[in-house]
Amino acid sequence: MKAKLRARFAAISISFLKTVGDIDGRNVLDLGCGSGLYARRLRCAGAARVVGMDESAAMVEHARRREEREGLGVEYLVCDATDPASGSLSDIAGSFDLVTAVYVLPYAPTRQALQGFCATARRALRATGGRFVAAVLNPEFCTDPQWYRGYGMLLSSQQSPVEGTPGHLRAWVGAEVLDLDFFRWSAEAHEQALGAAGFDHVSWIRPTVSEAGRTKYGEAFWANYLDCPHALIIDAQAGPRSVPPGSAGTAEGITAAPSGGTVPR
Repeated sequence: MKAKLRARFAAISISFLKTVGDIDGRNVLDLGCGSGLYARRLRCAGAARVVGMDESAAMVEHARRREEREGLGVEYLVCDATDPASGSLSDIAGSFDLVTAVYVLPYAPTRQALQGFCATARRALRATGGRFVAAVLNPEFCTDPQWYRGYGMLLSSQQSPVEGTPGHLRAWVGAEVLDLDFFRWSAEAHEQALGAAGFDHVSWIRPTVSEAGRTKYGEAFWANYLDCPHALIIDAQAGPRSVPPGSAGTAEGITAAPSGGTVPR
């Protein structure tokens, strides 16, 4: 089972990094970096500068201690990413080519917080534009309690059309059980928040499985997951900034471009 759980995590990780693409010589901000897992991976992938941001001082301290041991050159910042007006952002606003976020947007408890995450991402990007790549909960994840059980997790949520409906994720990671609360946002809510922040094109990308993963575990193992994955990847692109770089406001009158059809299940 442990090997299969790692395979599921690898499917998202590989798909996410594939979407990020070539970052050699680029500056990257990782929102909600936690212990710094993806910040370190992005640095090792060739990014010239990586800054990890998280609101948890304890997580940032953990990441900094590891940085002291490994010396990768990753910087860490304690900051509430839902607040694009935070003074902690003043020194890094307009400094990045790419912003990333892995399972961060589902933590937004309100539409304002969701918009705040997106506005912070746009504020951090250069005035000339850039990309925001985020792994998010699939807005149309399967509500069958057993659908993802074989992949080491259970997803539950109220059957409610209301935006921000709470849900719960239980995941088995080795000998540990991880329990997390999340908030369910539609594709439309994501795109509205991104559009208000100044992202003018949004793509939704399904995770894929490597040929090695298919060969090792077989097509039958992956069938449910590939039919309706628990997570999707957003690739949001922004053109030149239409508001002053230091502004905490959002770009008015800009909406996200259609994602090209129904969001993939």
